Amino acid sequence: MASSSINCISSALDDLELLKNYCPESRRRSGRRYLEGYGDLLHLQFRLKFLRTFLLCARNLGNDDDDASLKALITRIKDAISEWRQEIHTCYLTAVEGGVPTNELRAVTNNVQEDITSFALEIEEWYLVFSDRSLRQSNNPPMQKDDLVEFINSLLECLPNFDTYRVFADIQVAEERIKALKDKLTFMKNLICFVTLRGVEVGQLGPLLTHTGVLAINAADFSFRYRNRYGYNIQMLEELKHMVVVPVESCVQALIASNLSKESYSESDEYIFIYLVDVLLCNFWEIVKSGTCFLISVKDQLQMLYAGLSFLRTNLKEKPKKFDEKLRHLIGLVVCDAGLVICSLSRKATRDGLIKEMDIAYVDFLERIKLIRATVAEKRLETSSFFPRTNQLGFIDFLLENMVDLTSSEDGSNALVNHPVRPIHEELVSLRTFLGKIVELRNEDKVLQDLWNSVVEVAYRVEFLIDSLMVGDILDSSSMSFHSILAEIKIIKFKALNICNSNRLDGEVKEATKRMDHKPSQKNKPKINEVVVGFEDEANLIINRLTRGSRQVQIIPIVGMPGLGKTTIAHKIYRDPIVMSHFHLRAWCSISQVCHKKNLFLEILTCILPNTFFNKSEEELAEEIYKCLKRNRYLIVLDDIWDIEVWNELQASFPNDANGSRVIMTSRLRDVAPQDKLDKEPHSLRQLTHDESWDLLKEKLLPGKDLPPKLCELRTQIVEMCQGLPLTIVILAGILAHTDQFCWKEVVQRLSSSAISSSEQCKAALELSYTNLPENLKPCFLYFGAYPQDYEHITDRLTWLWVAEGFVQKTQFKSSEDVAYDYLMDLIGRSLVMVPKQRSIGGVKTCRIHDLLHDFCVRKAQEENFLHLVRGYDELSTCYVPPNLHRLCINCEPEHFCKLRLYSPTIRSLLVFARAEVHPRTWSFDLSFISCIFKLVKVLDLSQINLGYAFPREIEMLVLLRYLAVLGNMRNIPSSIASLSNLETFMVETLESPVLLPDAIWSLRKLRHLQIMNKFFRSGFRLPTGNLDNSSQLCNLDTFSIAILSSWGNMDKILGKFPNIRKLKLKISEYKASAWDKSIKVIVLHFLHRLESLNLNLDPLRDVQYQIEFCFSSTIKKLTLSGFRLPWCKISAIANLPNLEVLKLLHQAFEGKEWNMEVEEFPKVRFLKLASLDIAKWTASECENCFPHLEKLVLERCYFLKEVPSSLENISTLETIEVSGCPNSASSVMQLQEEGLKILISSSELSY
Repeated sequence: MASSSINCISSALDDLELLKNYCPESRRRSGRRYLEGYGDLLHLQFRLKFLRTFLLCARNLGNDDDDASLKALITRIKDAISEWRQEIHTCYLTAVEGGVPTNELRAVTNNVQEDITSFALEIEEWYLVFSDRSLRQSNNPPMQKDDLVEFINSLLECLPNFDTYRVFADIQVAEERIKALKDKLTFMKNLICFVTLRGVEVGQLGPLLTHTGVLAINAADFSFRYRNRYGYNIQMLEELKHMVVVPVESCVQALIASNLSKESYSESDEYIFIYLVDVLLCNFWEIVKSGTCFLISVKDQLQMLYAGLSFLRTNLKEKPKKFDEKLRHLIGLVVCDAGLVICSLSRKATRDGLIKEMDIAYVDFLERIKLIRATVAEKRLETSSFFPRTNQLGFIDFLLENMVDLTSSEDGSNALVNHPVRPIHEELVSLRTFLGKIVELRNEDKVLQDLWNSVVEVAYRVEFLIDSLMVGDILDSSSMSFHSILAEIKIIKFKALNICNSNRLDGEVKEATKRMDHKPSQKNKPKINEVVVGFEDEANLIINRLTRGSRQVQIIPIVGMPGLGKTTIAHKIYRDPIVMSHFHLRAWCSISQVCHKKNLFLEILTCILPNTFFNKSEEELAEEIYKCLKRNRYLIVLDDIWDIEVWNELQASFPNDANGSRVIMTSRLRDVAPQDKLDKEPHSLRQLTHDESWDLLKEKLLPGKDLPPKLCELRTQIVEMCQGLPLTIVILAGILAHTDQFCWKEVVQRLSSSAISSSEQCKAALELSYTNLPENLKPCFLYFGAYPQDYEHITDRLTWLWVAEGFVQKTQFKSSEDVAYDYLMDLIGRSLVMVPKQRSIGGVKTCRIHDLLHDFCVRKAQEENFLHLVRGYDELSTCYVPPNLHRLCINCEPEHFCKLRLYSPTIRSLLVFARAEVHPRTWSFDLSFISCIFKLVKVLDLSQINLGYAFPREIEMLVLLRYLAVLGNMRNIPSSIASLSNLETFMVETLESPVLLPDAIWSLRKLRHLQIMNKFFRSGFRLPTGNLDNSSQLCNLDTFSIAILSSWGNMDKILGKFPNIRKLKLKISEYKASAWDKSIKVIVLHFLHRLESLNLNLDPLRDVQYQIEFCFSSTIKKLTLSGFRLPWCKISAIANLPNLEVLKLLHQAFEGKEWNMEVEEFPKVRFLKLASLDIAKWTASECENCFPHLEKLVLERCYFLKEVPSSLENISTLETIEVSGCPNSASSVMQLQEEGLKILISSSELSY
C-alpha cells in the first residue's frame, strides 16, 4: 500500500517540475522579477517529499500483523494523494494550454496543507515508534542497504534550507548543526554504498546499518516537525546537537573489511567514489577546523593526506580514459586508507595512540597514491622539496634576519630557549655564502643544483619549525625537529666544503665562462608581426627626431611593454624613404640576451659592407666599423637592448662627426641610454587604437580582403579583447587562421585575453622579459598576479605588502618602504607596470599591469609555487593545493569565503578579493578556520569582506601577523590586539564613526603603518589618552592616517609618541568647543624631525573660528590644510618652509576675499592647489619672487575667484594650470599666455 502511494507521489512531483516551465514572469512593486505560482509549486513539492519520506520509512518498518492504525493512516494518505495527484495533473494540462492557473494551484496548495495538518500528529507519533523499534532491533538492521539509501536520499531533500526559511532565533547555530547533520547522513550513505560495492557482505554491516537507520529516522522526524510547526524550539536544537556524532567504530570495521576485499568497481560506479571522497574531504576539514592541537609531524601528514584526496577527486571527476581494473582496485584501497585515517582523527584518543592508529593506514595511503599519480601521469610526484622557487636567496636572507631578531627578543628567546637555533643560524650563514658563489653556475651543473635545492629546502623547514614554535605548536622527536635539521645542515655543509676545497668550483667557473663566450646569438625571440598597421603618427614623430635637431650623435630609445610593436615600428622607420635618403649608412643589430661584442660588430658590418670579417678579432672589427662610419651620416638600430653596458661597449666604434648621426634603441627598459646622448625623453610607444587594431587583424588574417560579416559583428568585442597590443592581435589571427571560417564567430565568443596569452608565441615574449628581471624584482612582479585583472594598486599599500612579505632587502641609508618604491620604479622602467595616476609632483599614486602580463604572472606564480590563485566557489571547496604553499589568493563571493576548504598549514599570506559589502551581515563570519589552520599566516588581507560590528577574535590568535587589513563596522579595537606583537601594518576600512584604539596599541612597537582606509575625513582612529605618561612610544611608526584628536590639551603628548613619523593625516575634532573660547591654539610639530607629509583638518562641532598658530617641522615636503578658517595673513607660517614642495589649501583652510602675497616666497613649492575657498582676488603686486619653482597650479570650486596674479606668467618653471568650478577666473587665467604653458579650463568655465 505504501509503495503505490510512493509511486503516486513521484508522478505528482514530475508534474510539478514540468509546471515550473509554464510560470509567467511578473514584476513586484519593488521592480524585482518573480514567477507567478512558483512559490506554491515549491510548497507542494516540499510537502509531497515529506510524505514520501514517511511512507518509505513506514514501508520498511511497518508491521502488517500489528499496525492496524498505521494501515489506516496510510490508507487515508493514499486517498488524499490520489486526489492531489489528479488536481495537480489537471493544473499541468491547463498550463500547457494557456498558462499556470494560479488560483487553482493555490487551492491545491491549501488543500494539501490542510490534509497534512490532519495527519501531522499521527506521523510524529509513528516516527517515535519507528525509532524505538529500530533501537530494540540492534542485531537486525531496520532497513536493508538499498531501502536505507533510498530513504536517506528522500530525507536529504526535506531537511531545512535556511536560504529560504530564516526562522531560527539563533540561526547561525541552527544552520551549522543542520549542515553537520546533512554531512553526516551523506557520509554514512556513501560509506555504505562504497563498502558494499567493494564486496563487503551486508551481514558484516549490521551495527553500521542500524546506527544509520536510527539516525535517518530521527532526522526525518525532526524535519517533519520543523516544517509542520514552522520553526523550532530549544529542545529540537539540542536534538540536532546529539544527532551529529559519527559511529567511528562501525565505520572503521566496515573500512577494514573493505580494505581486505579484492573487488574493484566498474566505470559506471565511479560516482560513488567521487561522492565518498567529497564527503571525506568535508569531514577532514571539520576535524582540522575544530582546533585540535596536532603534533607538527602529524600536521605534515595531514597536508599530504589532503593533497592526495584532492588529487584523487580531480582525476575521478575528469574520468581518465584508461582506468583499468587494477587501477580501480588501487583507488578503492586508497579511499579505504583515507577513510581509516580520517575516522582515527575523529576518535577521542590520546595523542600517542592517535599517531600509532594512523601510521599504518597513512603509510599505505601515501604509497598507493604515489602509484596512482604515476599511473595516470596527470601530475609529477610532489615531494617536500616543492617550495617556492622565486628569489630563494632573498628568502634565506630574510630568514637569517628574522632569526637574529628572534633570538634577541624576549618572546623569541623564551620560545626557542631549548632549541639549537643559534647553531643553525651560524651554519645557514655559512651555506648562504656558498650559495652566493654558485648562483651563476647551478643551472648548468646538476650536483650544484641538487646542493642548492637541499639548502633552500632545509631553510624553509627551519622557518616552518620556528614559526610553529612561536604560535605554540608542539614539536616531537620526528624528522621535523631542530636537532635532526641541524644534523642535516652539517651534512650539506660537509658536501659544500668538499666542493670549495677542491679545484672543481674554479673549473666550473671557467667552464661556464667558456660556454657563455661560445654561446650563439639568441634567435628564438618571439617574432613581431611584419604587417605594419597604424603608428603613422608615432613614426612621424621619431622620423622628425632622426632628421632634425642637434647635429651631435643622438640616441632615440623606443620603449614599451613586450608585444607592443617596438621592433615593428623600428623596422617601419628603418625602411622609410625619407630615412633612407637622409642617412648615408644604415645598420640593424639584434641584441642577444647574452651580449657578445664580436657578434654585434659582425652584424653591423654585414649591413654596411659585403665583405666577410669573421677571422678578425673584436678590436679589429671595432676599428673597421669606426672607419666605415667615419665622415658618414649613419643610423644604427640596436634592437631589443637590455642593458646600458651594451652602449658603453659599442660607443667607441661610433664616431661623432657632428653631422646628425643617430642611434635607435628598442627596449622594455627606459634607462638603456646615457642622458647626455638623449635630446628628449625616450619615446614611449602607445597602444593601437580600435581602428588600427581592426585593420591589423584584417591584414594579418585576410590580406587585401574584407572579413566575413559575422566576424565584423564582433568587431567591438575583438578590439577590446586585444587591448591595443599588436602581439595579441597577431595571436588571435593565428588562431582564426587555423579555424574554419564558419566557426570564427564561435571561436571569438569563447576566446579571452587569457586564452590568447597562453599561446607559445606570447609566452615566449613574456618569458624573455621575466627571465631578465633581477631576482629581487621577480616576486614583486609576480605579486601582481595575486590580484584580479585590471586591479589598480595604491602604491603605498602595495609596497607595504612587499615589505611584509620579505621581498625587500634592508639597506643602511633607506627605509624598507623607499627601497620597495625603488623596486616599483624599476618595474615601471622596464615597461612591465603602467601608471594610471600620478602624484602631485610626478610620483606614482596608483599602478597596474596589462591583462596580458597579468595572465603571465598568474601562470608563472603557480608554476613556481610562489602563490596559488583560487577563483569562485567550486575551486574554493575542491581545488588542488600544492604542498608547502606560502601564498593563497582567493577571488570569490563573501559568503563563499566562509566555506573555504583548503587545508594548507604552511600558508603565510592569505589575500581575499570579494565584492565588498557596504553593510555587515546580521551575524558574523565564522573565521575560526583561519586561526586553526592558517596559524602561521603573516599577511592577511580581508579588506573586501565586511566582518561586521566586532573585531574578529580569531585574528588575535595570529601572533605572526605583520600585515593586517580588515573591513567592518567595528567602533573599537579590543585590547587583545596586543598579542599581535609582530604587526607592522594595520589597516581598517569602515564607514562608521571613529574607531577607538585600546591602550594596548602603545605596546605594538613594530608598528609602521596605521591607517583608516577612508577617502574622506569621515572616520579615523581615536587614540587612547588615559595613560599617556606611562605608555611607550611607537618609534617605528612611519605612517598614521587618520588620527583623531578630541582636544588641544594633549596634542603634544600624543604626537610625541610618534617621533619618527613621516606621513601624518590628522583630524582635530573638539566636541566641547565654545564660541567664546578666544585662546590661541598652537599646533606644534617642530619636534617631528622626519615628518615629510602632513594633512591637517579641523572639524569643530559648532561654527567656531579659532585663533591658531602653526609651528611646523622644516622637513615637511607636502602640506594639506582644511577647515581652519584662518585669515590670509596667517599663511606666513608656512610660506617659508624650506623643503615644502606640495601645498594644498582645501575647504575653508583660509578665509577672506583677498590674498595679497607680499613677502611670501614659497621657495621650493612645485605644486599648488586651491579648492573650495571663498577667495575672490589673488594678487602678488609686491612679491616678484613668489613660487619661483612652481610647475603646476590647480584651482577647484573657488566660485568667487576673479583674479589670479599676473606674475604667474613670469614663473619659468610653470607648465600647467588646471581650472574647474571657478566660473569667474577663466578670463584672468587665459591672459597668461606664456609660451609652453598649458592651460586646461573645463568647457563650463569658458561659457561664462
